Amino acid sequence: MSSVLHQDILKQAINFDDYLALTESIVAGQSDKAIYKDEKMLRYTRSNLERMKLVLNKMNLSQKLYNALSSLPSHQTWVVITEPWCGDASWGTTALHVMATASDKISYKILLRDSFPELIKHYHTNGTESIPKLICLDEENNELWIWGPRPKALQQLIDNYKKDADFDFRESVRKVHAWYEADMSASIQEEILQKIKP
Repeated sequence: MSSVLHQDILKQAINFDDYLALTESIVAGQSDKAIYKDEKMLRYTRSNLERMKLVLNKMNLSQKLYNALSSLPSHQTWVVITEPWCGDASWGTTALHVMATASDKISYKILLRDSFPELIKHYHTNGTESIPKLICLDEENNELWIWGPRPKALQQLIDNYKKDADFDFRESVRKVHAWYEADMSASIQEEILQKIKP
């Protein structure tokens, strides 16, 4: 299937190092975007930066996934739609970056969701613009598969939280991040392995 991610859009993508630097500059108060003028969102982005660094320092790539990634038969481009303010993205975007570094046949590109509103509309998740979303492209820019915004096991937990009559959003956010930290990308790795296995 041909991708809406044409070359004009891909040329505007940034790499992970630039994305990390962007997040650091936001936390340092150097962003003019309205969302980061909100002290709550700035504080949340600061926590996201800490989560990103935690993944970079603690994530271990499984041998199975490493073997699959390092033996890809042809070049792939992994395009992640994400934002520094997003909690799920702090874990997922970083974990996917670590995975991509296992293969010299993967180009890892990042597009900011809020800069490409029409793009995320094409990659809705159950009618929402949830991120991160990973779109895997082949050498001809055809979509091979899509992943995101979060592991299935976590999504099931969140769905269960919302069914609870005493649902507390702030408490659910705390539980979600505790789940991500305990899992340390193992679930994402397994789901990506299933996507790339021949």
